[in-house]
Amino acid sequence: MTKCIVLLLLVLSSANLWCETTQAEPAQTSVRQGNKLYNQGEYNEAIKKYDQALIEKSEAVEPKFNKANSYYRLDDLAKALDLYREVAAESRDMKLVAKAKYNLGNSYFQQGLKQRDSDLQKALEDLKTSIDCWRQTLDTEPENEKAARNIEVARLIIKDIIDQLNKQKQQQQDQQNQQQQQQSQPQSGDQEQQKGSQQDPNQPQDPNQSQEQHPEQKTVAPDATAQEILDEEQRQRKERQMLRRAGYQKVEKNW
Repeated sequence: MTKCIVLLLLVLSSANLWCETTQAEPAQTSVRQGNKLYNQGEYNEAIKKYDQALIEKSEAVEPKFNKANSYYRLDDLAKALDLYREVAAESRDMKLVAKAKYNLGNSYFQQGLKQRDSDLQKALEDLKTSIDCWRQTLDTEPENEKAARNIEVARLIIKDIIDQLNKQKQQQQDQQNQQQQQQSQPQSGDQEQQKGSQQDPNQPQDPNQSQEQHPEQKTVAPDATAQEILDEEQRQRKERQMLRRAGYQKVEKNW
């Protein structure tokens, strides 16, 4: 994957400047001066020259294309994208249109890479858009190998991002399931404890179990004397014996 990204970045660096000889002389001079500054890495100064060319000839699209390249080099992708779109929509020169769409794809690709650490979904959308731009380039220039190669590289990165998104979704689902289990465990325990302390009045009670299961429960008042406690215990013992004998009586059968 790393090799593919590096290869694509090298391809992105091949954006060409444009200088049309049919331009009016003043605008043509400004464009050439801008191109010279661009090749020297003076992108901000080059932009000023391209702006001057646009003042001298407002309908010219070539200075916009070169200005977009300068913004691309300055990593101002938003401005580069806007200018590439204008060139692709306004130019009647199909070669320039193809170059604008190619660099438009480059810009979306770079923007998508930047989004990978913060917003995978946005990165995925930008990379898909870059592929669309390169496909449009191939519609005009089927022999453009760079655009075809970029598409394949972008597809590999898209696959990697989709895998990351699926992994994140699975982790979120696992966390939700774990939280639901943690929330349901104490509730179920409380329900079982509550069921144990409450008896359904519609269910018959076994007289042989009612007193034996809770021998520690007494109806004596908290301030009872020791003798009262002994008397009450003796009385309850007699009741338990009577209930136990009653429980062992034979049941009549009807067969």
